[in-house]
Amino acid sequence: MAAYAFGTAGGSTTSGTYSTTYKSSGGSVVSSEPDLASRLSRIHLSSWLEDDEEKVKKIEPTKHLVKEFFHGDGDTGALERWLSEVGVGWVLCLSDDSYVGASSLLRAQPHHNNLTDRWIRALTLLEGRFVGGEQDVPGPAKQARFVKAAVLKMLPFVDALLAATGPLDAGTDTADASNGAQALSAEKLQALLDVRDAVSSTSKGIRLYFRDYSVETETRQSSDEVISLLSAKEQRLDEAVWSTMEEVRTSIPKDDDDDSEWGIQTRQGSPGICKVTRSLVTYIKSLGDDYWRLDHIVRRAAELGNYYFPERNKTDPLTTLTMEMVYSLQLKLAKRSESFADQSLRLIFLINNIHFIWQQLHPLFPKEIHMALLTPKIEGHIRKYLQVSWEPVLSCLHNHTPNYCFITNSALPKFDSEFQKTYTAQKLRKVPDPELRTRLRKAIVEKVVSGLTKYLEDNNITSPGITPQEREEMLLELFEG
Repeated sequence: MAAYAFGTAGGSTTSGTYSTTYKSSGGSVVSSEPDLASRLSRIHLSSWLEDDEEKVKKIEPTKHLVKEFFHGDGDTGALERWLSEVGVGWVLCLSDDSYVGASSLLRAQPHHNNLTDRWIRALTLLEGRFVGGEQDVPGPAKQARFVKAAVLKMLPFVDALLAATGPLDAGTDTADASNGAQALSAEKLQALLDVRDAVSSTSKGIRLYFRDYSVETETRQSSDEVISLLSAKEQRLDEAVWSTMEEVRTSIPKDDDDDSEWGIQTRQGSPGICKVTRSLVTYIKSLGDDYWRLDHIVRRAAELGNYYFPERNKTDPLTTLTMEMVYSLQLKLAKRSESFADQSLRLIFLINNIHFIWQQLHPLFPKEIHMALLTPKIEGHIRKYLQVSWEPVLSCLHNHTPNYCFITNSALPKFDSEFQKTYTAQKLRKVPDPELRTRLRKAIVEKVVSGLTKYLEDNNITSPGITPQEREEMLLELFEG
């Protein structure tokens, strides 16, 4: 797992009372705020949220406040009012001793995405274009100073986000920590990626805007410092994204989840799609949706030896990692199914969950062999289910003791008894997907009703009590739970 420190590459950054350091590639972790993660748990930003609710609608900053900053020779008050006007005044709390972080607020809903989106919109305003076209705006050197000052105030948010999104065992319950996909949701990975993209885009925008003024020493120095700060944060966000992905991947094979994490109901009833399956499938789908944003991160991890990727593989590292997760989830489900004493229930559990995996992921990975192999696996479980649950019912028709009182339908009472017992039990099973439910019902009807009909015809029985058609109607009511 990657270790994270806070700040800038190769040195420390000071903004107000906020001071941290960054762990460079091969350097050691040193931090003037060693308890930052714990300090990021006591912030109160409700007043900022209320004040910013309308302000966030203003995409363009208030230019007169930028001018105040210029004319006031770096007026901090003007900068703080500018941050408030563009909807991120709350970042000031991140470098104030009276407000010691935003980690707990970022962990809570519903403000997580709200704050992240505001921060991204505000940061992208600092690409340099925000003062263009004004006749009385000072030169690029002062513009660069403003950008640098604003960035220094805003970057502590990245540290708060990193503290709020990991690792698995930081600030999570034991049950959540045991289930990595639930503790590190796709939503948190999305937030890391969105912030990373904003940091990268802003860095490129600033470089482009100030490139024509690179001959001016002060302008070049300020813009280079800003780009260095943003690049360091971009690298740390890349590391956090990979760390998140790796932690989720390695957590899947663990089998220390309790029934509440799996969503298992009772031994008599049947779970539909368990929590672990839903959580991991949602996460895997998010990797597919963000393929182009994640591909270079996983490739880089493979190049650095942080992820083993066989060169002979015909797929890319990200797809390989994703399919490994699918395979690990199948093994996890198979092992968990052993907790069911009832073999029929065990098979319904596997059919439900493996079909859900195929249904959700096959459209994203239609050519992957791992996905293609799920279809025969589901079919095999269905055949085994029919054999375990319904073959004993049909065997009553063929393995009965001959009755020498010339009662030709002597097998039917035993068949009726076994059918009713099995039907009652299977009716409690839950198959949530309508298509799969219909598929199972038809397979049972074909096996049981066809077998009964053949028996009645072979023995010339015209009054069996409950007709095959009536039994078919009963079987078409199965799996409602």
